[in-house]
Amino acid sequence: MRQNTTPAVLARAFTVAWTSHDLDAAADYVADDVTFASPVLQFSGKRAYMDGLAAFARTITETTILAAFGDDAQALILYDVALGPARALTCAELLTFRDGKIASHLGTSSVRPAAQSPSAPPEPTA
Repeated sequence: MRQNTTPAVLARAFTVAWTSHDLDAAADYVADDVTFASPVLQFSGKRAYMDGLAAFARTITETTILAAFGDDAQALILYDVALGPARALTCAELLTFRDGKIASHLGTSSVRPAAQSPSAPPEPTA
């Protein structure tokens, strides 16, 4: 693990890097044999993982990290991403670290209209 860091700190730094389109910085956090699984996609290996991440990153216009928690080997991070003016995702990811790098990534997300944020309650209806 990088000196004086925790998985939650690494997860935040990694997420900020790739959602800000700094894929070179993001790649530094990823193990060569990383595995990724979500309800619709699976990847094995750093190249396939980074290619998938790059494709997703191109769609992101804004990111808000809502929370990051962890122990000595894993972090769970929750964040919102805007995908243009009409769509947004709330993403939850479990990142497992080995030697300071992401060894596995389990992710899921929920699509919602961009105007509706989980950090703010919806407007009441009449």
